[in-house]
Amino acid sequence: KVVYCDAMYMSLRRGDSYSKEAVHLIYGLRGDNKRELLSIEVSPTENAENWGEHFAKIKRRGVEKVDLVVADGLAGLEDMVHRYFPGAHFQRCVVHKMRNVLNKIRPKDKHEVSRDLTHVFNNFSSDSTVEEAGNKLAEFIAKWKNKYPYIDRHFRDAEYLFSYIKYPAKVRRMIYTTNSLESLN
Repeated sequence: KVVYCDAMYMSLRRGDSYSKEAVHLIYGLRGDNKRELLSIEVSPTENAENWGEHFAKIKRRGVEKVDLVVADGLAGLEDMVHRYFPGAHFQRCVVHKMRNVLNKIRPKDKHEVSRDLTHVFNNFSSDSTVEEAGNKLAEFIAKWKNKYPYIDRHFRDAEYLFSYIKYPAKVRRMIYTTNSLESLN
């Protein structure tokens, strides 16, 4: 049903030298709600092409269909998801997005901006809609645009920030972030 993707950088020994390389992790949530580690692969860096190779490998090993892929904001990753799993929804990790936004906010405003962002992404009730979430995001941008003129640039990929709302309310907290995979790391 769901595939979570993330990479972490680790120091790896290659002969007599050490270098930081990307360890790509993919785990899935099966139809019976059991989790399964699908892949752990090392690549020199994290990029969309590497993810495409990993997706091809798990397809060859038997993953036929994926409903949703949850990952961070790596450029081009959603294209790889759609190439290898046509029809799958893509969800950017909301926690990563919030962190990226807050990194550009002055310390005195962080608490209020964080509270406002939490409101934007708090769409866990069964009556929440993608349209309502989009309206909350527009209100957030309007509120902070004068103080942070480029804040809207963080939300150009808003299409992939609210995919979780298309799923039943009882699973939304599980699928709007890669936190479960971060815990595995």
